[in-house]
Amino acid sequence: MLSLRALRTRVLPWALWGATMASVAWLWRDVHAEAAVGFVVAAEYELSTPEPARVVAVAVTSGQRVRAGEVLVSLDARAIDAELAIVAAERTRLEAEVGAVRAESKVRVDDTTREFDESVAAADMALRTARNERKIRAAEFAALSAQVTALAGLVEQRMADRRELDGLKVKHAALEKELQTADASIQQLASQAAAARARRAGLPADATEAALRPVRAELAVIERQEQLLKVRREAMILRAPVEGDVAAVHLQAGEVADTGLPIVTLVGDAANAASEIQVCQRERQADRGRPGEAVRVRARGAAGGSAAGRVTRVASRIAELPQRCWRDPELPEWGRELVVRLDEPLPLLPGQAVTVTFLAEDATPLSAPAPVTVEAAASETSGARVEVAPIVVPPALVERTRFEPSALIWSVTRERFVIASDDTGLADRDEHAPWLFTMDRGGRVDPEPLMVAGIDAFSDLEAVASGPDGCLYLLASQSRSRKGKRPAARQVFARIALTDAGATVEAAISLAEQLGRDASSLPALGLQDTAELDLEGMTATAGGGLLIGLKQPLDAEGHAPLWHLPRPDALLAGESPTAAGLRRIGAVSLQVEADGESRPGGISELLELPDGSLLIATTASGADPQRQDGGLWHASGPDELASARLVRRFPGLKPEGLALAPDGASVIIVFDTGAAAPQWMELPWPAP
Repeated sequence: MLSLRALRTRVLPWALWGATMASVAWLWRDVHAEAAVGFVVAAEYELSTPEPARVVAVAVTSGQRVRAGEVLVSLDARAIDAELAIVAAERTRLEAEVGAVRAESKVRVDDTTREFDESVAAADMALRTARNERKIRAAEFAALSAQVTALAGLVEQRMADRRELDGLKVKHAALEKELQTADASIQQLASQAAAARARRAGLPADATEAALRPVRAELAVIERQEQLLKVRREAMILRAPVEGDVAAVHLQAGEVADTGLPIVTLVGDAANAASEIQVCQRERQADRGRPGEAVRVRARGAAGGSAAGRVTRVASRIAELPQRCWRDPELPEWGRELVVRLDEPLPLLPGQAVTVTFLAEDATPLSAPAPVTVEAAASETSGARVEVAPIVVPPALVERTRFEPSALIWSVTRERFVIASDDTGLADRDEHAPWLFTMDRGGRVDPEPLMVAGIDAFSDLEAVASGPDGCLYLLASQSRSRKGKRPAARQVFARIALTDAGATVEAAISLAEQLGRDASSLPALGLQDTAELDLEGMTATAGGGLLIGLKQPLDAEGHAPLWHLPRPDALLAGESPTAAGLRRIGAVSLQVEADGESRPGGISELLELPDGSLLIATTASGADPQRQDGGLWHASGPDELASARLVRRFPGLKPEGLALAPDGASVIIVFDTGAAAPQWMELPWPAP
């Protein structure tokens, strides 16, 4: 047995050395390890009123669980209802005034037209009378001239009296003078008749529409006011933005809510909250982590699970970290913050601590189906292959709505793709809800839809295009449903503004209805009627306005027509399609492979590129085949449709949406897959 002296001189120094090395190793690992500390971002929502209002009813209590869209608080909206009633009365008055102005203008136009027609008829009658009288005088003059000549011969032969000849010459001269006067009169009457016809032709063909424009402008202002009031009225009902639990109720019925102050605090569902992680990197770790890098997130604790994720945002500078990230609560620490989004569910609570390990590789969705490859067009020789991948849709969103991407556009303000869907909501609830969706650069859809205020419903939304000041134009197909009906939700053409809370309709019309009213414009658009109308392509053009592509009807040659709408806001303000400049500018020959044979295709999407050229997505026009290979075509510009070339075929897929990536180096394409998982791809541009 070792003596006390041996323990002190032999064992204790080595034990102290080992403990020191272990401490050094722990400190080294703490500073240089790949793992970092993160915390689940608490999805906390404070519901407040945008304007002072009295609380009418609070439908929840603290701790109660609520579903997304459930009414939590009702605010007093009587003042807004009164304003809506005033605006509705003013709109009714203006609509009546439209009818009165139309009737009065028609009477005035008819009277003016009749007066001008009578003036033209009178001038023509006077001219004909003068010409007939001149013909009579000319015949008399010719006969008298013959008599003068004959009598002059007899006088020379002294067979007639000269005084008789002199009398005939006086009559002859007088008749000649009358002919000269008649010629001058006829010339003047001809000028008067021409002027009368010019005045008649100068009558405006759309005099009634011109008279109605001021009233229609007032009506458009009233409609905007009504839309704004409806948005304000909707804001008086506070709904749960997500599924979750009520954390606190700050006001009760009868109390007055002030602008911006919370009435109810809601904590989002844990599954939604745990999808985003705030990561703290200490200063010496700050060289790790880049956008798109794959990570592994592990819940702290013996039973903690793990899930794959990726870095979505990285702070641009070193700064003081949040206090919870400090190892010593009394000693502030500096570093860099990152945000990580999970690619798969992980049962975590809001605020729970996790460990994040950086994998130094780009992330790919876990458990994703095998990627589909798309061959280059046969006319190309590069042999390039591009992968089609699934769009990652959160399970919480799948439970709330159908998601069938039909169009998309990059939003600079939101740093997201804004996506339109053919159908929204579910058959038993929220059918055709006015929702758009947002997707990040990596193909992951956000769990909450982008709610559009100011409109009741969307259906068969097919196109999105950029507008002035960051607004967006939305276009539904205008087509008839399988039951042969064309509800208002399928006729939407609207301009919306993106807001922090969602989106708001600034103006909207039923386009197919407007086209039907302006029937005289249909032939210029290549249409006989709107029965088979199906619009799916739309893009903003640098030349001004919008280009709109038809999926059907095709023209007599089987080509897909292209329209130009130079003044979309005028159309949205109530002007006719003709007045807004809508016209057909050409047609493009597109072919798709459908059920084993080649057939004409329609335009399923348009995208004008920065160089002014056009990308055209195509699918089969008319009835959908059981299988088709959609395509992507490229034209040098709207004036070069005849030389459009095939860029890609998509076996078994229907390209529905085109958008330029934010860096401009590629084109994003989304595909209509029906009930199957939605697909997308990123095609480098110019295409190899």
